[in-house]
Amino acid sequence: MSAAVAGPLLCEDDQGIPRSLPLLAALVEAEARLCAPTAATSRSADSGLVRAFRGAAAPKVPIHIFMERIHLLTRSVPATRGMVRIDGTAFVLAGIYLTRFVRSAAGREAGILVEPATAHRLVAVAVLLAAKFGGHPPSKWNWVFQDSSEGAICAGEMAGLEGRFLRAIDFRLSVDSAGFDSFCKVLERGPRAPSSSGGCASKKRQADAAAGEEDERRRVRACLPFPAVLSN
Repeated sequence: MSAAVAGPLLCEDDQGIPRSLPLLAALVEAEARLCAPTAATSRSADSGLVRAFRGAAAPKVPIHIFMERIHLLTRSVPATRGMVRIDGTAFVLAGIYLTRFVRSAAGREAGILVEPATAHRLVAVAVLLAAKFGGHPPSKWNWVFQDSSEGAICAGEMAGLEGRFLRAIDFRLSVDSAGFDSFCKVLERGPRAPSSSGGCASKKRQADAAAGEEDERRRVRACLPFPAVLSN
């Protein structure tokens, strides 16, 4: 990780909220708005993965407030004080994991989108995994997500959602310095203006095409003689 790139995002305000939190929230909220029309007309709700992350009810609290509550609750409640610390790094990792999930083969097959009905649960699991990978033991604070969502996300949901998320990304939680710095730049850049080329549906088609091309490149690589692979 480059201090020059990541440092500004990891700085905290007077409340102890790292700058990476509102930047990630802005990206998620923009994506949810963009994908809302597509999700409303899609048949992907038939997918078990989509149903799981939509849950029984979608939280009404805005994403940025939801994330702030998670962050502050894990610091202020006696049961978690000293045991859990979600810092700025965790929100960068959460964004990377969320991107991996949506672009994964399982995510693409299910047609899952970051949209108003799925966004909170996707963010909750991504933050949970980021905290775990960061060395924090969050097994006792699933209730934080329930309180932060005003009861819309049940604490008992989290274990199942975590398992689905992990399997979709093939348990890939490692992030190298280049990947971390690259996503920091994405956060700094912020949401992009919606294009006139079909919005979320067009983005999904482009992502599917890019992923298909990458899969094909990997298959070709696997068939090449070892020296030829090294030469690429």
